[in-house]
Amino acid sequence: MPSVRKETLHTLSYVRPALEPGDRILDIGCGDGWVLGNLIGDGHDVMGVDIVDLRKPAVPEFAFALYDGEKVPLPDASFDVVLLTFVLHHVPNDKKAPLVAEARRLTRRTLVVLEDTPRNLIDRWACNIHGRSHRKRIGTTADFGFYPQWEWEQFFVDRGFAVRRSEALPRFSRDVIRPWARCCFVLDKL
Repeated sequence: MPSVRKETLHTLSYVRPALEPGDRILDIGCGDGWVLGNLIGDGHDVMGVDIVDLRKPAVPEFAFALYDGEKVPLPDASFDVVLLTFVLHHVPNDKKAPLVAEARRLTRRTLVVLEDTPRNLIDRWACNIHGRSHRKRIGTTADFGFYPQWEWEQFFVDRGFAVRRSEALPRFSRDVIRPWARCCFVLDKL
C-alpha cells in the first residue's frame, strides 16, 4: 500500500498544478481509482470512466461509469480538465487518435497526459513487459504501443492541442524499483 500511495501522490503532483479551483475533471481510464479518489477528497467535481471496473478505494458510484473505450456518454465540453494518466500506452495504436479526439471533445480547456515514454532499449523492454501484464489483467489481446516524448508532442499538436508543457520526469521519482522513462504533457485545447 505505501507504494500505491507514493505512485498516486507522484501522479497528483503533476495533475494538481494544471487544475484551477472549481474545475470539473474527467479521469479517462481511471483504473483502480486512486487518483480519482484523491481528487474527490480535494473537493473537486470529478468523474472517472474506464472499460473495466478495477476501483479499489471508496469511489462513489455517481463518480464512476463504465464505457466502451470509444465514446464517453457525456456531452461535449462538459469538463474543464480531462486526464489520461498512464492510459494511452494501453490503447491500441489505431485507437489512440480517436481516444484523444474524444478527450478533446469532452474538455473545455485542458488535457493532462502522463505517459511512459521509452528512451532506450531497457525502457522499451520494460514497457513491453508492462503492456503484456496489463493486457492479461484486463482480459484483452489488443496491441499496445509506447511512443517517445517527441512523438507524443507531435501527436497532440496534430490533434488540435497546443503543448503548454512537455516534461521528462525523473526516473526514480515514482518508484525506485521501476525507474522507467515517463513524461507529463499539459495540453491546451485550440
